[in-house]
Amino acid sequence: MDFKKYILPYPRNMANSMALNSGASVWVPYKELYTLVHTAITRKQSDAIHDLEVALRRHKPNFINLLQSSAKDSAQRETVKKATTEGITIQGQQGTQTLSQQFIDEAIILSDLFNLNEYAAVELLMAGENQLPNFPGLTRGLVAVILYYDGRRNMVSCLRTLIQARTGRTWTLDLPTDLENLVMKFTDQIMEEGLTNKILSLITEMDITKEMDKLQRERALGNAKHKKQVTDLYKETQLLLAECLYCWAGQAPLPKQDTSQLLDHLKRDNRTNPDGTIDSVTMALLMALLYCIDVSVLDRENSEDVSSELPVFTDDTYVTTLHQDIMSDQAWENPGLKAVVQFAWAQTLRKLSQQTNGQAWSECCENDEYVVDMAVDNNVFFFLCDSVIGSANFHSEEFYLRRIHGLVTDFIIQMPLKVKELRNRGDETARIIMAHVLEGVEPPSGIKRDFEHLMRLIADLYVKDPLNLELALEYWCPPEPVQTGASFSSVYHYRPPQRQISLFKFVRLAGDLLPASLYIPYINMLTGLANGPQCAHHCFNLLKSNAMGGGHASTVSWDHFFLSLNQYYSSLRQEVVTSVETSHIPKPIPRNITQQELEGLIAVLQLTRQVADQDESSRVSLVENPQWLPVVIMFGLVGCAIPPTLKAELLLTLSAFGKTAEIAASLWQSLEVSQILPTHGQPGGLKVELDEVESRNEEFPMVRAFLDLLGTLTDIPVPAGLGAGYRAPGFEPYLEFVRDDVFHKFTTRAYRNAGEKWDVSAATLEVLYKLLKDHEVRADHFLDHHVEVQGGGTVPAAKPPGHSLLVHMLNDGAFLRMILYITDEANRLLGMYTPFPGKESLERTALLCLKMMESTLEKQSQFFDVLRDSGTSLIVSPLDKLLMGINPRSGVADHLVNVTKFVTYKNFLPEHSLSAVKILCWVCQSALVQPELVGMFTAQQSVSRDLLHGFVECLDSDDIEEKDEGQEEQDGDLSSSQIRNAIRQNILRLLVNALDQPAPNITHFLLGFDLRKQVAKSNLQDPGVLDSPRTCLHSVLDFLDKGVGSRQGPACVQEAPYLAVLAYQLIYCLCANRETSSPTMRYLRTSKDFLYRHVQHLPFKVDTQGQLGADMLVLGQLSWLLKSVALELKMTSANRQRSNTQRLLNLLLDDTPAVTGLRTDVGYDTDYSQYELDRSGLNTTEWGQNQTYVGSQTRRKILQILDVVDFSQLFPIPLQFEYFDPSVIEQVINSCEQKNDQGLMYCNVKMLHQILIAEVNNNLQGPAAAGQRPLVLQEVEAVLAHIVQRNAVRECLHSKRSAFEAWRQVVEVILTACPEDLLQGEARQTVLFELLQDLFLKISDEDAFQELTNPVAAVILTLLANLRHCFLSDQSDMAQLENLSHYVTMLDGSQAAPPVPQGGSTFTQQGGARTLFASSLQAVLKGLVEHILRTSSGSQRVRSNLYGALLYYLQIAQKPKPLATLETVTKQKGVGSSLASRDSEYEKLTKENLHTILSYGENFMEIICRDACDGHDVGRMLSLACIDAVVAIDRQQAWLSYMSSKGYVLHIVESMVENDEVLQSMLSPNPEPLRALYIYESKMGLLTRLAESATGAQTLLQCGIMSRLAECNFFDLRPEMEGPPRFHQEQSFIPSILMRYRQLLLPALKLCLAVMTSLGIENKKAANQVLQFVIAHADVFNTILRDKQSELNLAALEELSLTSAVISRAAAEGDLETDFIQGDTTFIEFRGHLSRIQRQLIALLPKYCLTESLQRQIRSLEPQAMEDGRDMKSEVQVHLQEIAANIVAFCRAIISKSGSAPPYIQVLFAPNLIEATARDTMEDLHTSVMSTSRPPNLGLIVYQLRQCANSFMSVWDTHKQYMRKLANVLDLGAEELKELSVGMSSERISTQQRQQLARKKLMQLLNYKAQELQHYSYTIENCLFILWRHLEYYLVHCVPADQGQTLFQLHAKKHAMRRLQENSVAGEDQVEDSSLDTSRHSGVSQEDLQHLRANAGACINETLFRKLQEIEQCYAKSRTRYGFIEALIRRLKRLLKLHTSSE
Repeated sequence: MDFKKYILPYPRNMANSMALNSGASVWVPYKELYTLVHTAITRKQSDAIHDLEVALRRHKPNFINLLQSSAKDSAQRETVKKATTEGITIQGQQGTQTLSQQFIDEAIILSDLFNLNEYAAVELLMAGENQLPNFPGLTRGLVAVILYYDGRRNMVSCLRTLIQARTGRTWTLDLPTDLENLVMKFTDQIMEEGLTNKILSLITEMDITKEMDKLQRERALGNAKHKKQVTDLYKETQLLLAECLYCWAGQAPLPKQDTSQLLDHLKRDNRTNPDGTIDSVTMALLMALLYCIDVSVLDRENSEDVSSELPVFTDDTYVTTLHQDIMSDQAWENPGLKAVVQFAWAQTLRKLSQQTNGQAWSECCENDEYVVDMAVDNNVFFFLCDSVIGSANFHSEEFYLRRIHGLVTDFIIQMPLKVKELRNRGDETARIIMAHVLEGVEPPSGIKRDFEHLMRLIADLYVKDPLNLELALEYWCPPEPVQTGASFSSVYHYRPPQRQISLFKFVRLAGDLLPASLYIPYINMLTGLANGPQCAHHCFNLLKSNAMGGGHASTVSWDHFFLSLNQYYSSLRQEVVTSVETSHIPKPIPRNITQQELEGLIAVLQLTRQVADQDESSRVSLVENPQWLPVVIMFGLVGCAIPPTLKAELLLTLSAFGKTAEIAASLWQSLEVSQILPTHGQPGGLKVELDEVESRNEEFPMVRAFLDLLGTLTDIPVPAGLGAGYRAPGFEPYLEFVRDDVFHKFTTRAYRNAGEKWDVSAATLEVLYKLLKDHEVRADHFLDHHVEVQGGGTVPAAKPPGHSLLVHMLNDGAFLRMILYITDEANRLLGMYTPFPGKESLERTALLCLKMMESTLEKQSQFFDVLRDSGTSLIVSPLDKLLMGINPRSGVADHLVNVTKFVTYKNFLPEHSLSAVKILCWVCQSALVQPELVGMFTAQQSVSRDLLHGFVECLDSDDIEEKDEGQEEQDGDLSSSQIRNAIRQNILRLLVNALDQPAPNITHFLLGFDLRKQVAKSNLQDPGVLDSPRTCLHSVLDFLDKGVGSRQGPACVQEAPYLAVLAYQLIYCLCANRETSSPTMRYLRTSKDFLYRHVQHLPFKVDTQGQLGADMLVLGQLSWLLKSVALELKMTSANRQRSNTQRLLNLLLDDTPAVTGLRTDVGYDTDYSQYELDRSGLNTTEWGQNQTYVGSQTRRKILQILDVVDFSQLFPIPLQFEYFDPSVIEQVINSCEQKNDQGLMYCNVKMLHQILIAEVNNNLQGPAAAGQRPLVLQEVEAVLAHIVQRNAVRECLHSKRSAFEAWRQVVEVILTACPEDLLQGEARQTVLFELLQDLFLKISDEDAFQELTNPVAAVILTLLANLRHCFLSDQSDMAQLENLSHYVTMLDGSQAAPPVPQGGSTFTQQGGARTLFASSLQAVLKGLVEHILRTSSGSQRVRSNLYGALLYYLQIAQKPKPLATLETVTKQKGVGSSLASRDSEYEKLTKENLHTILSYGENFMEIICRDACDGHDVGRMLSLACIDAVVAIDRQQAWLSYMSSKGYVLHIVESMVENDEVLQSMLSPNPEPLRALYIYESKMGLLTRLAESATGAQTLLQCGIMSRLAECNFFDLRPEMEGPPRFHQEQSFIPSILMRYRQLLLPALKLCLAVMTSLGIENKKAANQVLQFVIAHADVFNTILRDKQSELNLAALEELSLTSAVISRAAAEGDLETDFIQGDTTFIEFRGHLSRIQRQLIALLPKYCLTESLQRQIRSLEPQAMEDGRDMKSEVQVHLQEIAANIVAFCRAIISKSGSAPPYIQVLFAPNLIEATARDTMEDLHTSVMSTSRPPNLGLIVYQLRQCANSFMSVWDTHKQYMRKLANVLDLGAEELKELSVGMSSERISTQQRQQLARKKLMQLLNYKAQELQHYSYTIENCLFILWRHLEYYLVHCVPADQGQTLFQLHAKKHAMRRLQENSVAGEDQVEDSSLDTSRHSGVSQEDLQHLRANAGACINETLFRKLQEIEQCYAKSRTRYGFIEALIRRLKRLLKLHTSSE
């Protein structure tokens, strides 16, 4: 707590002798004790017994010195006064604290006020300061006053609970034996210390008036609410003191001395209430005394055991002493109390007199009748009736009621003569009264009426039975059975006990020969005794049997009653005029109805109403008796001139008859016919009675009775034809009367009794609310209809009453204004916290007004929907908008504020609070209302504070939820505890639903967010910190935190599971909401450590006992909490809060008992500090040990949570119908299905019930169907029960899905969002395997429900993706680093090994991870395959996920690519063995995988192949990829064989042509979804994989793959370049047309390369088919080879690279002569296309020669990372080199193909070395060849050779630098690291992460450089070969064109050299590709050869040769072509030396 307000800084540190407790020793200890006692005794929690024993031992002095505090002390006072300077010591704070002078003055006042020790006063004031957030609007002094009285109340309440828990004779709490013994022992000890005397002394001293005056003088009372709180606490404490003695006496009599003290106290007690009844304290003490002298236990069977403990028998002087005290002549302050005690003592004496061992007090027992006489003389019956039973709360106290019941019944049974004597006196009194009446004289005033009072006492005692005890049933005996010819068992009759017979005899004899004065009391007694169904039935039989006896008994019989009523009706009907309208004229009471007769008629009607109300069979018998005709007579009497009170009783009796639906229907017609309320014709009747008679009398009994009748009759639907013929049928006239004449005007009328005003309004609203609540909005209600009436003509048909009320509620008219007026007035009156007349009725009225608004808001949405569809002109406004209007009484818009204020009355008006919260829930669904609503609530600070505190108080209640409480029930069916729980639940729903509304909203207000600025910038604090109030968020967190840290876990999970679900949901919504997430999660993390502490208890342990609802609630709580945890992990990981992330990860994933166990506070701090110290990640060593020593493991919490989710589900058994059609029933059920707040479909049981009942009522009519009706209704109940079960199953499935979804979120966040170094290596793999194993086990269960197992596939996909990443990242890094060690050694001679990355595993020492987890991997694979086999073909999404998971799994076995450096194979010792072992590891796993897959046979192949052919699009792509992956490892080619034999390969090949049109559409500007394109890529990927083996390639060729590709027209749709090409284009979701085309073309080119590679150069057929494919789309290839790109474009370069590779390979390996007939036209055309393509390919050489311009262009490119991580610049470089290499390789292939004889080779380059000898930098080298018609010069090859040699060495040096950096990456500087990691991540990364990024970047660069070296080397070798062949030809064998021929030359033409211009040596008839021969274009002159000889030596010099030799030495030494370059160099040197030197 922050004491800054009153603590002043002071430097000195003065120690005091005693440290103060800021929690207040007079409040906090008692509060804690109260909680502990309540927990142990009330809630019966066994674990609290030990704590209770310790607490009782500690507080024993407080109980002995009850409510006595330490007195004031002068020394302490001086110390406190000096605290302003010297300070004072406070517990929990270092040093002393100085206090302000104001604080000290307040403490001194408290000390003087309560006579408290000064230190205690300071503590109390500190506690008041601490509790200020819980008491907004009060000062700390006022709060301290409340805490003082609350502490005293808690102390006495604990004592009362302890005494109540004692075992005894009256009640039992069923406590454990050890707890009972503890309580008994402790209470006996404090009783021996004089507890009774202390309690009586305290009660005597406590005077509420004096106490309030004292507080008022000291200004210790605040506002009205504070005064009421203090008063209630004081009165409750006094009552609890009295109840302590009552509870003790109830269980066991007090000892003699204590009883005498209690008796003496009652003698002096005269506390009474204003109405004359004794107050509750005196009542409790009186009952305590009555139980002390109660010996009724003697009547029990075990009386001997019990009686031995009674002081009556254990103390010989007990009876005599008490007898003397009771019979003494000492006057009592209240004589009535003495009479009651004497009356009870007389019953005790009579019981004792019947005991055989009563010699000691036999003399006293003989005076029992004398004692009774004294009690009767003191009017005991009258006092009991008026002062005891008349008390307000008497009938709500069971044991009060039972004790008085025992006294009365004992008196009747044990003293029958005294009862008879009283009856005789009553008869005598009646005669005296009658005589005086006949003489016209007033009866004497002192006349005794004891028997009348006795009957009145019995009537009042039993007339109310709120507890349903049915004590009056003891007065009735069932009639004797009539014996028939049946068996003995059928006539066997249970004989009632003698006690019951005696009482029934009294009832019967009391009605014999009744005089007039006793008639009414007897009737009233019967009315009281008929309170209950059985009692009423017995009473009905009694009155019915009385008529059968005849004679005098007939005056108390039904016949006599109704005969009398009939006679009155006949008499009165003759005297009145025929016009009913004159009945309102005031008349004196007719002479034939005296006042006594009126009272008698009223009593008879009350009895009739009671019987009819309680017993339905009696009700039906009364109405259907043809002799009595009560309905006709009563309606007739109502129309006669009789007093309004009698009319009211008649209407109330009719109302009781109307409780039966059949009778109510006839009553409607009788009411309409009687025209009591005129519905047509002239006005009169009840309207005139109201306006003229009752308004003048200022009493309204008739109107209230009529409203009661309407309320009963409207329980059934109003008959549709009511009033038909005379008016528009319907309820409209009655509604107008109730609404317009009664409700609208009730505030303007005068009332004699002020409370009757609210009685009238409450009765009115009861009817209106019922009509509105039961109304169902339908479209026909908005249509206007007309009906015919008698006499011709039509009138508009009346609307349903509910519709009319809705219209009035949705208009700002008089009706709604009256509703809002009542709400405002109720707030004003209730806010005064003082009693006033009619308070209960006002509260009921206000509740009904709230319910009217609530029902309107509930129905208005449907009302407006139907209204819009109907098109009527009805004008209405939403009620939520109307509530935002101006209040005329206040002048501001505060209607909703008035509604919300009812939330603050939760303690005494819980139903109002519930309705107000529901109204807010409906209103807050509108986003437009939120800002205005928040503005209303915050307009006044006091109102805002009170409203917030009201909601907090509602949430702070601690009621335990009852079973099935979370279901929607009618409010009237809820107990007070259920209502309070419903309030809390609805408040949380309000907070959740309003949270998504625009800010500021009501949720932000109630949860304490700062509304003055952005909500996201709020800073939530604990209550009291920085003046922060206590908000709903604090209440919710306190509710959830209760029990956290204990062994049982959160108490809310057990005590309030429904509320716990909503609370956890609110926490999640706050964490997930964009505006509230940051402040909420920060507050939960820093102030509460909320999520960590709650996750410790997961999974929640709840004793569900198989309850479906309990399971669902636990899953609901689990799901919301886990979702919050997922958010916490995500946010802490994103914000780099490593310690928080690590703690949660350890808690969820650790498997060591020490971590998973609950920690104490000390242990918690220790653990947290450990986490803080180790921030680098989980201790992998410990994880490894945990995996080794399995015996020390515990199950990971994440797996324990998964165990809670049961994937099986039980479904209700389908119904068997006998009367209903199952299909129709199912249709009806579907029509009743709705969505709840969570989006779950459920069947509305209420709606279904209404439909079925209506169907039954419509179809089962008439006597014939009467017998079937019960059976049909039974079937209806079965249907409803089945639907309830079906809804429960749906909710259960939804809960399970939600829980698993939340679990999935946590797992995925852990694996994807959390830093990898917190869970890495073997630990991560182990967790993944365990998760996969558990998931596969759960889904493999036979009972697993598919709907629940489907989401598991997505989790499996995620887990395997992470598992694959874990394996590949670890193994690839280790493999590359091991390879690196050799290359570093080879390059620089060092033996330094590369560093192992941190966190790396030790797999290489253990044989590899794949070996370590071999069995786990196979288990995963088997689980995957089996799950795929179990999944139906309809679950394509599931199969897609599983195929993706299978792909990830298969990639685990793929050997990582080695570091592509200088070599791929080495034979260094040590390294080779390492790689060999690794290779065997991959191969072993691959073999095991293949073996496992093949073990499932063709079934699995069939499934995956079918999905590849006709599955869902995504599934097809993934299944094709899976086949691709399996085929890649299938060296046995079983899958290839199966696919080929079953035709799947042929199907895929043929589908290329089938999908041609679809693929053509992919190239349109606006394509269809690109599914076909992606499926095509998947197919081509699979075909390419198949083509990688010789068998697969041969199979594809046999299936005609090339011919099918040649037939595809989409290849011919290549678009032109879209605008100027760019180096890098932004990737959009839909690629450009050209990009899409390349996605089609490039896979086909790769397939061609794969086929040719697999079949080798010997297979000419494959190359020929590829050439046919190329020629079939020659125009496309021509376009590509023309290469119009002026700038570098990566996609174009990749396309050109593949195209050049295909043409190069095909041209080199193809042999067209095998497929065509030479000279054929097709062959010539084919050859022409091919020649053109080849010329264009050679023409590209100048452009892609490594010129300075090209190099400059490359250098100008910026390094840019692509989406897949590749470097754009490096990729461009590699592709440029690939193109150049393909071109020179093509040239070399052409030359090699022409033959090996030098004279006959085909030369491609002219003998011109100008490019090699030019001095410029060859800026535009490609201009040297302007077109394809001219051959390029040989200088181009020399130039390319020279440039490649130079670039090779540069790249070689760079490669070595990168290698050294990689080997010493830990030593790199910050700038180098930053440069290497630029563009790959943000700046906020650690050095270790930056080093990892640098290592990856260096490896990537090394790969690129190695490829460059490879391409340079390949290009150099080809260029050297081309150069050698051309020089050899030109220098040795070439004959210039201008040189003449000799005869020898002509003769030797066939055997000698050919000229360049000649076609072929073979002859003219042979067709060769002479277009590439230079002789076809231009001749070679002697001059050309001379220039060649002259320049060759200069261009091809020794410098170039040395470079080439160096390249071969350093690079090609370990390659198979080593020595090739050297051989060519030697030949070139020889040529140059021999043929250039002579020239």
